[in-house]
Amino acid sequence: MHCEHARDLLGAYVDGELTHNEQHAVTEHVATCAECRATVEDLQRMSQQLRTTGREAMPAGLALRVRAALAREAAAMEALPAQGVAAMRWRQTAVFKQVAALAAACVVSSLITWSALTWTDATAHVEQDVVSAHIRSLLQDSPIQVASSDSHTVKPWFAGRIDFAPDVRDFAAQGFPLVGGRIDYVGDRRVGAVVYKRNLHLVNVFMWPAAGGAEMGVQRQVTKGYNVLHWNKAGVTYWAVSDLNLEELRQLQGMM
Repeated sequence: MHCEHARDLLGAYVDGELTHNEQHAVTEHVATCAECRATVEDLQRMSQQLRTTGREAMPAGLALRVRAALAREAAAMEALPAQGVAAMRWRQTAVFKQVAALAAACVVSSLITWSALTWTDATAHVEQDVVSAHIRSLLQDSPIQVASSDSHTVKPWFAGRIDFAPDVRDFAAQGFPLVGGRIDYVGDRRVGAVVYKRNLHLVNVFMWPAAGGAEMGVQRQVTKGYNVLHWNKAGVTYWAVSDLNLEELRQLQGMM
């Protein structure tokens, strides 16, 4: 099995969705291919992180302790003479306040968990979109709509086509010449894609305004055998996708 074929199957391989023969063939390939093996390890690690993100178990025995405390208060109320009932009711009120505080903490924890999982799902969806857009560009006759190594030609070309002016720079002196640009569709919106070249490898850098303008450090994923870098800088969201090795892709990211 060649790497090109194996890469298309690695996601399903990790999820156990292949046929018996495909699973066996990919297992044999991964055993002899260091790059594909690294991709499988990255996919497994990301899958584990997604399963555990924001999930924190309730403290062991919490429910039993709350029930026991309520039972003790009820028993004490029955055993008290009439003059002690008022004091016991005050204590009971304090217990219920504690229970309410615990319930509120559980609600907040659940909301945090839901928020984290929602953000993770949305990010994973965009990640799939940018990788699909990258692959789509490689299958076309040309991965660009405006061909030029001049940033002053490429940047104005985006005007009127999208509601955002991508940062277009040529890094030919550093070994990443600008090839051109195009319009693509990612995350349910039109975005700018600036295309660079490194030897025989193409790099698509997708850009659009960051939600809320928040800064975010570089996140790295491997999807369908492609390296993906994602970061927010100066109010812009960047996604760089390529089969270029990670070290060189980080070099380009560091210049943007």
